Amino acid sequence: MAAAWILIGLSVLALSVYIVGVVCTARHLGQPPAPEPAAFPPVSLLKPVKGLEEGFELNLESVFQQDYPGAFEILISATEEDDPALRVARRVAARFPQVPCTILVSDASFGLNPKVANLAGAAKHAKHELLWQSDANVRVGPQYLRELVSEMLDRDASMITSVVIGTQERSLGAALENLQLTTYIAPAMCVALRVANITCVCGKSMLLRRSVLERLGGLESVRDVLCEDFVLGRRFEKAGETVVLSRTTVENINVDCGVEQFASRHSRWLKMRATLHVPGFIADLLGNPVGLAVIATLVSGLDRQVVLAALIVSALKLVAEASAIDLMRRPMLLRHALLAPLKDIALVPLWVYASFSRTVVWRGVRLRFGADTQLEPVTDRMVLGFSGKNDTTASVTPTTADDSEVRALVG
Repeated sequence: MAAAWILIGLSVLALSVYIVGVVCTARHLGQPPAPEPAAFPPVSLLKPVKGLEEGFELNLESVFQQDYPGAFEILISATEEDDPALRVARRVAARFPQVPCTILVSDASFGLNPKVANLAGAAKHAKHELLWQSDANVRVGPQYLRELVSEMLDRDASMITSVVIGTQERSLGAALENLQLTTYIAPAMCVALRVANITCVCGKSMLLRRSVLERLGGLESVRDVLCEDFVLGRRFEKAGETVVLSRTTVENINVDCGVEQFASRHSRWLKMRATLHVPGFIADLLGNPVGLAVIATLVSGLDRQVVLAALIVSALKLVAEASAIDLMRRPMLLRHALLAPLKDIALVPLWVYASFSRTVVWRGVRLRFGADTQLEPVTDRMVLGFSGKNDTTASVTPTTADDSEVRALVG
């Protein structure tokens, strides 16, 4: 019983920290807009694509519709000529002939990280000093780039990133995904900045100076790194450059995705944190009040008092999450918002799984990584469960399936 009450105590502490995170988010997003510069510098948008993301056409339109006073070009890249996203991109570009747009095919062999390989192809043809990287599943408002550049120049920064929120859910998986993004990832980014002075760089949307990137090794230096956004942010800071978390948010669109996508993405992020920042990885479990409360009830043998305490913690967390949703995005249907405890419980086995697994399937490729998410080629023997140490024909293994281990984990 003592262990159960210790876990309840930890869950109460985690709930308190979460509430602090929501307050930090409110303060961060409530900052006044930065003053606009006298002249806006030109910007090159790098938009890597792979297949048709949910809402892709509207996501892409949102960047063509930017109300940006300076010169602005869009470079859309895929690693396959017949990628269906390129057909959509050509259709959207034709509707906005006033926006300079280049559609190209990148060299997939540039590195083990498929996204970086795709970005490198676009960056090679970019004309401007400021590079804005934006993922295909991201949607932004018409003033987004204007506000981002203003904030970057006002802070004399070399890199600026945004808080990510999830929107547009219809399915169970999409609701779980958007709850985690909005009610956990976003507050975690804000509390990390305001309490621990850690700027979490997220590649969903980031604006950076090309000259600084090239001075620090360019994209070549992270072509075999899975978490290239975090690593680049840390590298910029170590070089004495200012890295900023913007007050302006971006939307990650998730509509009808399955539970497998939720499990795959967040197990991948947990695995990356386990190699990049062990205290942060531990905090992912200790910062889950509902998960800790459920573990406490099991440890107690379903003791009535412990169960009651766990229910109180879960109810208070639900209220706090409702506040986070109200703060950051349009209202969420009640049936989706009430899934928050289920989401927190599901993250416990994902955390356990991420503590020992270092293999992911991402963008159709099976990848294995080590310290600082440094990628290693995956051999057929490793896929079958062997060590692969004596293999001489190592290669990246393409696949279109979700990680089978994750599928088994979520049933």
